[in-house]
Amino acid sequence: MAKWNVISSDSHIECSPVGWIERLPKNLRDDAPKLVKLPNGGDGIVVGNEAPAPLGLQLTGGQKFKDFVTKGHSFDQNLPGTGGPEQRLKEQDLDGVDAELLFCAVVATSLKKIKDPNMLNGIATAWNSWLSDFCSHNTDRLLGVGLAPPTTAKDAIAEMERIAKLPGLVVTQLLTFPNGGEWGTYGDEPFWAAANEMGMPICAHHNFGGESGHKSHPLPGQDDYKPLSMEGSIDLSVFAWLLTCDIPIPTIPILTIEQLFLGGVLDRYPNLRIFFGESGAGWLPYWMEQIDDRYSRHRHWAGVNLKMKPTDYIRKHFMFSFMEDRVAIENRARIGVDNIAWCNDFPHSVGDWPYSRETRERQMFDVPDNERRKLEGLNIAEFLKLITKEEKEGMAQEPRSEKVESLRVPARGERRAS
Repeated sequence: MAKWNVISSDSHIECSPVGWIERLPKNLRDDAPKLVKLPNGGDGIVVGNEAPAPLGLQLTGGQKFKDFVTKGHSFDQNLPGTGGPEQRLKEQDLDGVDAELLFCAVVATSLKKIKDPNMLNGIATAWNSWLSDFCSHNTDRLLGVGLAPPTTAKDAIAEMERIAKLPGLVVTQLLTFPNGGEWGTYGDEPFWAAANEMGMPICAHHNFGGESGHKSHPLPGQDDYKPLSMEGSIDLSVFAWLLTCDIPIPTIPILTIEQLFLGGVLDRYPNLRIFFGESGAGWLPYWMEQIDDRYSRHRHWAGVNLKMKPTDYIRKHFMFSFMEDRVAIENRARIGVDNIAWCNDFPHSVGDWPYSRETRERQMFDVPDNERRKLEGLNIAEFLKLITKEEKEGMAQEPRSEKVESLRVPARGERRAS
């Protein structure tokens, strides 16, 4: 068994689409995302008829803040986070990281813009095969996030079953609900049943959508797309908005979570666990305090009767990532020490590669070792089923092996500010 001290629960592979596009069926390649050279000399990614998306803030590893740019980077510069698996392992070593959960970037953005289901399925399978080869170089340290196509639950199940067999892939990512929309439906049930039976961990980057307002599913009236409902005299989406407690920020997965427990999904499939990458966690203590209060105030007139309190569902079924988030650390007991996991978001602009040791030490210097071990790596390792809960608890009692006595911990951002 690998001995992980530090695992980034949210990192990214930034690579040219050229490699994985070659794995698409030939009839799909002409319409696939393309790499183009922009007038400024940098690279851009073209999806369909949209303007090229330039490389910039997603490639800032090690740069000073004053050197950040929104465009002008190219893959041939071999910037941190764009190389092969050997380079990636060296970058982990430089940052004091033992392993990373590797999300896609360009691929996920492309899938959110493309409408053709054949292309969506093709890209998901091509990417997952390419990523499996990448992570197979070292499956203890390169932990791949397999993508389910955002088309139908049937397609998502088929790719999830394939992901489970691909070396190096450890979790299935949903970009939307399994039906391909941002609101849960009863057509998703076969996917949740399959994930529950397989014990497949599920993740999302931010959420499954649904943060843009009161919406029903775009295909009402079809049985497979009937929106999730709940006991009571009120529409689920309306009651869910009461429970957002006025903080439905787009990158926060509040409405995704609420749909799953209000719609009974978590009662029907109790083994489901879902991790939200790059969600942050400092907002959780406030929301978790407020959501139980709002539920107790409104459940009677609305006729809503859950089997557990909302916060019980949250602690049992969900995990969240954080980067520099002292508010979350100070309130970890309110959230649940087992429900949050550190990440470095490498090589994106929010992260601090290669100074993550300083970031972690600055915000966790007063956290007891047994809890810090969980936050820095063991929680996400257990979620991914790399270790059991019992093994996690035992490993948490082992002393931290990382030496920080001589580590200078400057103020946040000092090394890169000028």
